[in-house]
Amino acid sequence: MVLNKYRKNVDSLLNSLAKPFLGLNPNTLTYLSLLFAFLGGLLFYFDFLIFSFLSILLSSLMDALDGKVARLRKIESKKGDFLDHMIDRYADTFILLGIIFSKYCVIWIGIFALVGVLLTSYMGTQAQALGIGRMYGGILGRADRMIILIFLPLIQFFWWGYIFSITVWVMIIFAILGNITAVQRAFYIWKHLS
Repeated sequence: MVLNKYRKNVDSLLNSLAKPFLGLNPNTLTYLSLLFAFLGGLLFYFDFLIFSFLSILLSSLMDALDGKVARLRKIESKKGDFLDHMIDRYADTFILLGIIFSKYCVIWIGIFALVGVLLTSYMGTQAQALGIGRMYGGILGRADRMIILIFLPLIQFFWWGYIFSITVWVMIIFAILGNITAVQRAFYIWKHLS
C-alpha cells in the first residue's frame, strides 16, 4: 500500500487537472470535497452504490486539487492548510459513518475502523504540531484509504459474497491496519522527541 510514496508521480497530472479550477478559491474546492464526502456516505447508506462511488471520487478529486490550486496561484496559507486538514477529518467521518451504518457493515467493526482512521490522521498532524513535520507514512495512509474508499461502493455493487460483504472485510482491514499505522506514527514521534 503506502501510495504516499508516489505523490510526485501524479504531480503533473494534478497540474493539468487543476488548470480549469484556477479561477476558484481553493477553499471552495475544500468545501466541495466535504459536500461530496457527505453525499458519498449518505448514498452508500441508502444503497445507491454507483452514485456513492461517483461522489467519493469527486470528493477525493476536490481534496487533491484544493492544495494544488493554492500552490499554483501562490496563495498557500496556514489558514487554508488548517481548513483542509479539518475538512479532511469531517470528510473521512461522513464517508465512514455512511458505510458503518449501511446494511453492508457490522457496526462495531466499523467503529474500530473509524478510530484507526482518525487516530492515524491525528498522529500525522500531531507530528507537525510538535515540529517534526507532517507525517503521511505508515502501512495505511490517507492516500491508500481514499483509493480503497473510492472503489469500495463499486466493488460492493458487484460483490456476491455470502459470509461477509466486501465492506466488512475492508472495515476489518481499516480497523487493523489503521490502528497499526497510528501506533507506527506514535513510535516515530516518540523516537524523534527523545
